[in-house]
Parts: sequence; C-alpha cells; structure tokens
Amino acid sequence: MEEKVAHAKELIEEAVRSYPKIAVACSFGKDSMVTVHLAREVAPEIKVFSIMTPYKPRETFEYLRKMNQVMNLGVTVYMVADSIPEILQDGSLEVVLLPTEEFHQKAAQVKAQTGKEIYAINPDECCRLLKVEPTKVAVSDLEAWICGLRNTEGRTREDYQEVERKGGLIKVNPILTFTETDIWKYMATRGIEPHPWYRRDYRSLGCEPCSHPGGELERDGRWQGTSKCGGECGIHTQRLK
Repeated sequence: MEEKVAHAKELIEEAVRSYPKIAVACSFGKDSMVTVHLAREVAPEIKVFSIMTPYKPRETFEYLRKMNQVMNLGVTVYMVADSIPEILQDGSLEVVLLPTEEFHQKAAQVKAQTGKEIYAINPDECCRLLKVEPTKVAVSDLEAWICGLRNTEGRTREDYQEVERKGGLIKVNPILTFTETDIWKYMATRGIEPHPWYRRDYRSLGCEPCSHPGGELERDGRWQGTSKCGGECGIHTQRLK
C-alpha cells in the first residue's frame, strides 16, 4: 500500500505544481478523507470544498463539522438550501447557499403527479439539481480538482484514469488504484476517524434515502430500487466546465 501512497502523493504534487487554481472535493466518506489527508500532506494550504444536500444524514453534517475542526480543513460547503443547517453554523466553515427555486419546483411537480419524493421517482434529476449543478459552481474558478474516486468501488468506475480532462477542467484521481482494504488500512495507520455509518455496514455514503448498507460491491447500496442502482450521481460523468 505504501507504494500506492507514494504514487498518489506524486500525482497530487504534479497537479498542484501544474495548476495553481486547484482544490480537493470532499464528501466526508472514507475515500474522500484519505484523499484530503494525502493532499494536505503534499500541500497543507490546498483548498477543500464539499457538496452537501438537505437529504444528507445528520451524522454526515456532524462528522463534517468535527473533521473540519480536527484536520483544520477550512472547508467551503456548497448547498442548494433555503438556510444553513444549524449543525453547520460554525465559524470555521463557509457555507455557500445556492438558489432553491428550480429544485422546489421540480420536486413539487413530482410530488403532485406521483405522491412520491423526487429522489424516488427521478434520482438523476435530483442529483443534477442538488449535486452536479452545485459542483459546477464550486469548480467554476478552478483549473483542476482532486477527487477520491476508486476504480474498484463499483461497475461504473472501472475505466476512469488517474488524470482526466473534461472540457476546461482537469480531474485528478490519486487513489484510483487503492482497494477498500487499502483505504481502511490508511485510515487506521494515520489515525483518521471514520464516518459513524461505516459501523452500520454501509460501504458507500450519499444522501440518507438513497444509501443502504451491504452489497457485493461498495456502491451497490446506492439508489437501490431505481435504474440508477450502484451508479453515479453525475459529478464524475458530466462536463462541469
């Protein structure tokens, strides 16, 4: 694993040297925490941003706030919401609230037509509005971003590359070849506390109604019961700039 760690740091170092306008995306799942830790070892002042949604479990907000303080991350949170959740009203966090009109309109239409929530009927549109569009805002002034994507997480991530160019943005995936075991070993040996939901057999964390424990592959618990099961929110598949 230590060879993978050294290689990941080399990728990050090269990216930081090549692209001054760079930041790390952090969902506060296990892979993100490893990626942020690696990036901060290479570039202690590198910016960190996070895309949150109103559907994230309270434990994620609590964990975000705690790890932001423990690791001195200075996270900027982007969120489609009418107000900042109380748990994120912390002086060490910057929370950027994004417009909610389109989301409320689409969600209300789905509710009126089906009696169900938008994430159950049209998870792709829900993810577009709450995750993809906010990510576009977060990376709008960046030349490159660093992600915690791994190619053994699920069927949709097998063919990603360590460095990708999509439109006017470079994406760097420094832990692409890490296994799930590598991730847990790294966190244990570096003393990084994991999100509490991992103790409940969750292997991939997203929004509360769209995440479930277990699964043969890590992402099998995402969007169960929909055509999106085990798939992607769109952040890694769509052009962001």
